[in-house]
Amino acid sequence: MDNKKLTICAKLVDHSLEGARKAGLDIDRLLRKSNIRPNTITKPTGRIPVEKVVLLQRYCNAVMNDELSGMFEKPFRLGMFRQMALSAVHAGTLGNAFQRCVDFINLFENSFRLHLEHEGAQIRFSMTPIPEQATVASYGVDFMMIVLHRFISWLGNHRIVLNQVHLAFSPPNYRNEYQYTYYGAPVLFNQPEHSYSFSASYLEYPIVRHESVAENYARRAPLDMFFPLHAGGDMTNAVRNQLQDSFREGYECPSLEQIAEELGTHQQTLRRNLKTENSSYNTIKSEFRRDTAIHLLTNSQVKIEEIASKSGYSEPSAFIRAFKNWTGFTPLQFRKELEH
Repeated sequence: MDNKKLTICAKLVDHSLEGARKAGLDIDRLLRKSNIRPNTITKPTGRIPVEKVVLLQRYCNAVMNDELSGMFEKPFRLGMFRQMALSAVHAGTLGNAFQRCVDFINLFENSFRLHLEHEGAQIRFSMTPIPEQATVASYGVDFMMIVLHRFISWLGNHRIVLNQVHLAFSPPNYRNEYQYTYYGAPVLFNQPEHSYSFSASYLEYPIVRHESVAENYARRAPLDMFFPLHAGGDMTNAVRNQLQDSFREGYECPSLEQIAEELGTHQQTLRRNLKTENSSYNTIKSEFRRDTAIHLLTNSQVKIEEIASKSGYSEPSAFIRAFKNWTGFTPLQFRKELEH
């Protein structure tokens, strides 16, 4: 995946259209409407900018009135994810929120029954097929598992690190993309069930988002599921917390040397420790600026110039270029997407 501008494997995008094909939609027309050349999705090494993939999924969802675009036995009508998000955001902890999401989706009895189970110090989330109900393509399973993982992580503003992912289908022809979809967790195919596991300690984390932000998160779906939310060890999280404190108090973005001093270590030691966690100060800073900007853009009253400043940019033009590289949208385009 391109780190400068997010792109999606064309073969994955092609697979995501199976439900729409089965429903008889004019795929070429949908692709052209999304500014995607129809022959792009057949190219073995093709990649498509994320903003075009988001448009394509939204068009498919709208035409089919189905937030999973025909992947499961029955449609998930538009607005389903919004209602789930608004229910989960008031649950107090990530554990309660995850359980609410599972219970909400199970009400639909659609292709799968979802489970959230304690196994010692681990939690196992799994999807069990409902007899005599179809699944059009394995992409629908991935979509459901990824959306729940990323949404719960987002609620706590802390990525849930998955220990292992089990999938009951054979590896698709975009297998390499799985290093991004599950954030580097080991993925095993041809398993007895669809599931993933993670430490039970995550379920005790508090929800730090509020209803209006959750509303905006749901409105811009599925955009956020494509954004990387990198894992981090203790040092990465410590640096992220230092950045958050500095931005909250209105200070300028601190240097690596200043961060190291605040943490009581030398900058070379800090740089080395971050490297062992597959991270770097520049990466953490870029992610933090991106997340800050996305959060502020959900408030239409905050001007772009102010968002640029609060994101650590002295010049709005530099902020606009950075935001376009992060998301494929300019800040104004992104804000307009929230209004759709």
